[in-house]
Amino acid sequence: MAEIVVPLSRQYEAHGEVFKSVTVREPGWEDYLALGEPYEIQRAGGQEVVIENTATIAAYVKRCIVTPGTEKLGELGVLDSRKVRDTVIDFFRHSSPPAVS
Repeated sequence: MAEIVVPLSRQYEAHGEVFKSVTVREPGWEDYLALGEPYEIQRAGGQEVVIENTATIAAYVKRCIVTPGTEKLGELGVLDSRKVRDTVIDFFRHSSPPAVS
């Protein structure tokens, strides 16, 4: 399975560990069977609208964090939280693993 290293905007410290990145693994078969799709696309007013299932996205994030461990992610700011969240969602948006900038 693919793993993506997400560089964070700054250094964090949680539970005695300092980290500047989060490693996210690609969701696997068991993850997908247990959680399903993290979002759905519907048509509204002639346009496609993405409806996210935030509980499912949160569950994928918790399952797919490799390092530093989900118990340490509570320290992340909004910008970095979005980076990690978007990395997990991108596995579902692309036919190949996403690139993180």
